[in-house]
Amino acid sequence: MHEITFINPKGNVRRVIKAEPGENLREAAIRNKFGIYPHLFKILNCRGRGLCTSCAVEIESGKTAPRNDVEDAALKSKIGKKPNLRLACQVAVEDNLVVKTQGSF
Repeated sequence: MHEITFINPKGNVRRVIKAEPGENLREAAIRNKFGIYPHLFKILNCRGRGLCTSCAVEIESGKTAPRNDVEDAALKSKIGKKPNLRLACQVAVEDNLVVKTQGSF
């Protein structure tokens, strides 16, 4: 099991959860009843298809696979400012991670 530490934009720990190796970051958060979606996007999101970018997070530490084509297309205007920005719905958990959740990207 890997440990995922979610922090807020100020760096304060919000929650620590466990995830199976290879488990999707979004699905691990949902399984552990941790909300990664801001505001209204808790209801209105693309359900993990990588279309809405509402599950965007920053990977602060830990290893992940490189961004896939879905992430590159969805985040192309934001990656320059935030190179560690990822879509939680597209990240497979392969290591212990520290993940910064959205304030406003």
